[in-house]
Amino acid sequence: MRPRLVWKLSAVVVAILTVAIALSGYASDLICAHYSLESARAFLRFNTESIIKGIGHLMMSRNNEGIDELIAELSQDSKVYGDIQLVAHPSGEIASARFGGKGRKLNLQDRACAVCHGQDDLSDADLGITDTVIRRPEGDRVLSIIAPILNESGCRSADCHAHTDDPPILGFLNADYSLQRMDATVTDRRVLILVTVLVSLLSGVIVLRLMFTRLLERPISGLIAGTKRIVANQLDFRFEQKRNDEVGELEEAFNTMTARIRAHRSELRSAMEYLGGIVESSADIIITATPEGYIETFNRGAERTLGYSRVEVIGQPVKILFADPRERDAAVAQLEDTDNVRNYETRFLAKDGKIRNVLLTLSRLRDRKGNAIGTFGISKDITHEKQLQQELVQAHRFAAIGQAVTGIQHAIKNMLNALKGGTYVVRTGMAKDDQPLIKEGWNMIEEGIELISSLSINMLNYAKEWKPELQRVYLNDLMTRIYALNRQAAADQGVALRHEVSEALTAVLCDPKLIHMATADILINAVEACTWKEYGSDESPQVVLKSFLREDSPQSSVLSAQHFVIEISDNGCGMTEEIRQNIFTPFFSTKKTLGTGLGLALSARIINVHGGEISVESEPDRGSVFRIYLPIDGPKGREEASDGQAGPGS
Repeated sequence: MRPRLVWKLSAVVVAILTVAIALSGYASDLICAHYSLESARAFLRFNTESIIKGIGHLMMSRNNEGIDELIAELSQDSKVYGDIQLVAHPSGEIASARFGGKGRKLNLQDRACAVCHGQDDLSDADLGITDTVIRRPEGDRVLSIIAPILNESGCRSADCHAHTDDPPILGFLNADYSLQRMDATVTDRRVLILVTVLVSLLSGVIVLRLMFTRLLERPISGLIAGTKRIVANQLDFRFEQKRNDEVGELEEAFNTMTARIRAHRSELRSAMEYLGGIVESSADIIITATPEGYIETFNRGAERTLGYSRVEVIGQPVKILFADPRERDAAVAQLEDTDNVRNYETRFLAKDGKIRNVLLTLSRLRDRKGNAIGTFGISKDITHEKQLQQELVQAHRFAAIGQAVTGIQHAIKNMLNALKGGTYVVRTGMAKDDQPLIKEGWNMIEEGIELISSLSINMLNYAKEWKPELQRVYLNDLMTRIYALNRQAAADQGVALRHEVSEALTAVLCDPKLIHMATADILINAVEACTWKEYGSDESPQVVLKSFLREDSPQSSVLSAQHFVIEISDNGCGMTEEIRQNIFTPFFSTKKTLGTGLGLALSARIINVHGGEISVESEPDRGSVFRIYLPIDGPKGREEASDGQAGPGS
């Protein structure tokens, strides 16, 4: 069991009280023992001086026998007196003694003689009464007093000692006094002090126990009990606050804290219920997973879409929901650089085995310290939208087929008219035997045949499935060849063709034959656009071919940061906005009877199959600018670029 705070405080206070009383008793004992000894010394010194005075009177009256009687009379009924010796000086002979030894001589090693003779520089002023506390072998203590008997002037003039050359000390009195009664009194006093200490300690413990129990233990026990109820989730508990001291303030603080916790908990519960309702009511698939990839939560939208109950999937690897688990690995891999993956198109496998196309937004979940604690995924089922999109593409294809058939029919009709006209001219020339007329008609027939052949080739090129043969190519060299092949033809039509190229361009992964075809077709169209315009004296027709690297892309582009650009600009007749928006539509042509309407559509499809883009800027009578954007590393990441069936020209 844990030691209670009351016991700890009581132990500390009792320890302090014990030390204080013990020190006080010890000091009191030392003081009392000191003053008792000093009182005994003073009294016994006085008693010794009285004995010396009595001996002096007896010696002055020459009553030496009276000295023995005086010593015996003084000490016979008292246990305080020990041995009393009267020693002559300097002979050291014991003149009188209580316990015998009269006539024995002392030497300098005896204690009575060593007191004075053991000092090197003893003067007359130092000849006074000395006392020493001695502990005898029996264990009791004795106060030994040595008092000198001086050779005073009265003694020198007396009849018994009328010798002026006698030493200053005639003798000394060595009296031993027992301190047994005083020591017994001190011992009794010590026992009394000890009893007083024990009684004080016992009383203090009882008083402290009662005081701490009332002032601390009961309030603290109440606080502990109330705190345990709060910990046990009894947030409606409140302290009664009957006290107006610090404990009462603490109870008030607990009541305030509990009320705030209850309010915050209610708000948190409401917020969680609200958020939980949003998650559960959402038609989207909302799933959370642990950092190890196991499903933690599975909302009703996921149950409805995939057919699993949450009991079936919670705790299972999230990969079981993916038609191809590698797609999930690819999505998670993108979280290494960023905590979010948006609009990741993937496929889920429903319980019934059907594939559901979904658009996944994946987020990394982190705690307050930034540690990853799982993933949160919201997936929108786009299976129906995919079906509608396929149906729309199919409808567009049917419409394109109808438009293509109409265009083909219109083109064939124009060509047949040219053939009919040529046939008529040849027939007329033959009837008239007019060779020039026959030649003219034959030229018309050859032109019609050439148009039909060109239409056939363009239609075959446009309709076939493109599989570009990709290789690393320096497009600067390719642009130079295109410029060289078309410069003279443009000059023959009065158009100046210029080539501007940047230095040290990066090699591009592409099919050079297809890029040559698309670029040359746009370049020829630019030259023809210049021939359809009447220029003033301050302007001449020109076409500029440029190639360079750029970082920016057209608006809504999905190209990488850096890409290769081919720019073809002219100052020809230009286009209206309506024509600009339709120039990549198959069989749309502005060349009257000479165009098939497939050239720009075919060029756009070639660019699209490379994963690139093409843009057009044009103003009537001011010219046009075509820009071809090609990714440096070839087509990737775009399904529509695999066969060129989507985008401009499709």
